Amino acid sequence: MITARTFLGFRTVTISVEFGTKEKLKRLKPYFAAEAERVRTLGMNAAVGLAPREAAARRSQWAAAMDEQRRCGALTDSLRALVTGALAQEVAERGWEGLERSELPHQSRGRWPGSPQGSWPENITVALPVDLFIAVQAGCWNTSKEAVGKLRDWKERHPKARPNRPSRPGCSPQALAEYQEYAAEVLTTGEIWREAVKRGLKRVEPHLPPPRR
Repeated sequence: MITARTFLGFRTVTISVEFGTKEKLKRLKPYFAAEAERVRTLGMNAAVGLAPREAAARRSQWAAAMDEQRRCGALTDSLRALVTGALAQEVAERGWEGLERSELPHQSRGRWPGSPQGSWPENITVALPVDLFIAVQAGCWNTSKEAVGKLRDWKERHPKARPNRPSRPGCSPQALAEYQEYAAEVLTTGEIWREAVKRGLKRVEPHLPPPRR
């Protein structure tokens, strides 16, 4: 079945991930390629013997069906499919399905106060379905907006503070504890992207060949 989301397009995202992630994805390339070839062959076989117009319609239906398989995690023939299937599950579990861009006010733009300062050694780039991208943005904002507001008020009260420098925070221990309490309630899109990558890798772990020695 072809759904409206098939035509929404994609949004490219760069995801900061833990060390070793890119090496695992590299080892999965033969598996991705084999799955892509299997799907291509099945799609061609589905249109064998049909008139050109009917064959084109059948191939279109097949492509849409495979997109749904990727989205539900049943087909993983690329990095995009790996992340998309896991992200769709994450969005569904959090009750974020159907969230729209209208739920993202102007104050949600930019880097939020309280965002983690962690250093991630590797980056991967992937194109995600626009509806999932927006749902994650809106879901994270709805989860974090109250804490973000409190953190912005906190920064006005402590303009010279540097709470992300524990050795020299520039504020009292009590004020720092207050900041950390609010910051713990902030959920960023980066956390969701990373979780989707980890979830997707765990799903295809049985197909992950051992590293070369």
